[in-house]
Amino acid sequence: MQAAFPGADIDITKRQSSSPGIDTVIAAVEGVRADMPPNGPLRHDLAVECRFDGDVLTGFRWTAGPLH
Repeated sequence: MQAAFPGADIDITKRQSSSPGIDTVIAAVEGVRADMPPNGPLRHDLAVECRFDGDVLTGFRWTAGPLH
């Protein structure tokens, strides 16, 4: 999440993973922008979901934020 949104100061608040297959892992991460007030023009709460097949990142999507 930090690499996808450089320059933002993100505090990670939650991490979890699931394994729907023998070689597949889905990781979900939530965070809060420490450099942005809750009522600011950009999202304060952020979340992403990453999919790994083997050791390779095969999917990345924002589930909350960063811009809307």
